[in-house]
Amino acid sequence: MDSNLSRRERKKRETHRRLMGAALQLFREHGYDATTVEQIAEAADVAKGTFFNYFDTKEAILPALAEWRLRQLEDVLMPERGAPASPVARIKMALCLVAEDPLANPSLAGRLFAAIMPHRQEQDVHPGRALARLLADQVHQAQVAGEIRGDLDPLYVGGVIRTLFFQQLLIWHCGQCPGPLPDLLSGMVDLLLDGIAGPRWRQSS
Repeated sequence: MDSNLSRRERKKRETHRRLMGAALQLFREHGYDATTVEQIAEAADVAKGTFFNYFDTKEAILPALAEWRLRQLEDVLMPERGAPASPVARIKMALCLVAEDPLANPSLAGRLFAAIMPHRQEQDVHPGRALARLLADQVHQAQVAGEIRGDLDPLYVGGVIRTLFFQQLLIWHCGQCPGPLPDLLSGMVDLLLDGIAGPRWRQSS
């Protein structure tokens, strides 16, 4: 906990958070390419050189942002913090929140994945895998609650949901799916859970 850290370490963490918050806001408002390191440092109220004490390049802040946002998402999904009691409802909530994040914008997402490609063998720096693990945790909780079959591997199901999510997000951004994105994502989860088999297939199975 921060209260157990030295004053110096707390200040470093606070500066790190300010830099990431400033970068995310500027990327949201102006786009990645139009945002400079100088602007990020100024918005975070630090010197430009301070930015490079934490990140080697502007691109290097992107994986840190993804990790930071996923940690925040984990906190938001806690029922004791107001999240739905139903794990499936929390899965839908998680997908909607990720979809609304600036990092999910196709142009910024492309930059993010380009930044992590040199480290693609390092599991912890890959936001796609991290999202699958987060979803897998919710799937496991849904299995315990009886909302999802218990004979399935939660990580596999989390990976399937993640893959469908990114596919639906891309289709929506291309304008090929009408209607609100939250409705599209909720329907995707419902379709996955309900299955698409007709009565004849179920009888033959």
